[in-house]
Amino acid sequence: MKTRFFIAVAMLCLVSFSASAQDGNNRRQRFDRAEMIQRYADRLAQQMNLSEEKSSAFKVLFMDYQMARQNAANPKGENEQESIDMQKLTDEQAGELVQKHFAAQEAQLKVDKEYYPKFLEILTPAQAAQVFVPQRGMGQRGRNGGRNGGGRQGGGNGNFGGGF
Repeated sequence: MKTRFFIAVAMLCLVSFSASAQDGNNRRQRFDRAEMIQRYADRLAQQMNLSEEKSSAFKVLFMDYQMARQNAANPKGENEQESIDMQKLTDEQAGELVQKHFAAQEAQLKVDKEYYPKFLEILTPAQAAQVFVPQRGMGQRGRNGGRNGGGRQGGGNGNFGGGF
């Protein structure tokens, strides 16, 4: 009887530990994305030689901008369709996929146009261009060089637009 009780308690502990570990991983993934955006904002502010006051205002606006852009492209918060087998898509499914992609790009462009004047309140036009225009080189890796874009100009930006 004691053995069964001990086994039941041990299994309960394992299940609760497993559930908390999975929950922790989900939080960690969300944090990593925000942390990555924050690091990029820090790097951009440093590259633009912003004063401490402007740097602080820029980072807050940049984080807000990136979240707005991400929400525009994916308003329901669904996972991106990373594992689509393009070879097995029907013509109708492919057409729907392309139209969804176009709609996401249009929504992100709308956010870009909305935020550009806000950035100009803090930055010069040349500095704002660093936020909105993709650059070749090391910065390009963060925007398009990953698994979504393959390093090509203007390729899948993973919902991190504006030079990221």
